[in-house]
Amino acid sequence: MENIKKEKNNHVCLIISFVLMIVVEIYSFLVSNIFNVFIFTSILFYFLEQKNKKKQMNYLIQCCDAIIEQKDFSIIDGESKESLLSNKLFLLNKRYHQSLKAIKKEQLKLKDYIEDISHQLKTPITSIRIQTELLLEENQNKKLYAIEHQIQRIQLLVNDLQTIALLDSHNIQYCFKEYDLQMLIDEIEEDLDYLNPQIHLNKNIKVLCDEKWFIEALENIIKNCLEKNSTSLSIFAYKNETTLKMMIQDQGNGFKEKDLPFLFQRFYRGENSKGTGLGLYIAKEIIEAHHGFIKAYNQQGACFEIVLPQMKMKKKI
Repeated sequence: MENIKKEKNNHVCLIISFVLMIVVEIYSFLVSNIFNVFIFTSILFYFLEQKNKKKQMNYLIQCCDAIIEQKDFSIIDGESKESLLSNKLFLLNKRYHQSLKAIKKEQLKLKDYIEDISHQLKTPITSIRIQTELLLEENQNKKLYAIEHQIQRIQLLVNDLQTIALLDSHNIQYCFKEYDLQMLIDEIEEDLDYLNPQIHLNKNIKVLCDEKWFIEALENIIKNCLEKNSTSLSIFAYKNETTLKMMIQDQGNGFKEKDLPFLFQRFYRGENSKGTGLGLYIAKEIIEAHHGFIKAYNQQGACFEIVLPQMKMKKKI
């Protein structure tokens, strides 16, 4: 029995010695290579941290996209700068939505207000116009012609105010399709027949637009040119894969330099203007709703330059 106990003790001692030897070896290795282990650990930690930061930055970019597209998103948990930034973006998005709702509410109020005014004006205007036409048929006073002219101006103003209210409400559902530019111009010539327009198009091309609203914009621009003692005007159209460029040029005296910066403002009327001061503003709003832009300048007469994208775009923000 004593021999067995001795053998067991010897085995235990051998195992303990072997384990101690391994621990000593590991300790010696760590002590001799502690700098290398530290460098390796630091590099590993750095790459893991950078990977996490990259992931968070990508998420922050997605948050910005969500704000632009008016979508919701959640914040990043933690106390890092990225987490703080995501929290700030979340608050910004919340306030942006609140502001947007308030603006839309005010726009709808303004739209309703203008529509109410327009409706109240239309009834007496219609009545006065009918009575004036009856008197004109009976060859009454020549001043009735002046009254009729003023009624037409009021009617035009009411129509323009209704159009502006609709544009400002941003509730128009545009239907973009391809149309022959010549066909659109023919419709405009028919509408403006009383001005005896002579419109020359350099070539017929396809234009991607909303037919009703693009005609409204072009008609307002062309009417502006025709009312400046110029019945003849030229339209030059150029198109590539992505954009359409149009130049509408009359043969008149052009714009006064002082008027150029204000042509597209509401109710701005230059010298000898016959309109309401809303036509060019409406044209600009419609073209921008088509994701394009318009500018005006002098070039052997008045010249309007329009550029439109010829591909379907996302909704304007």
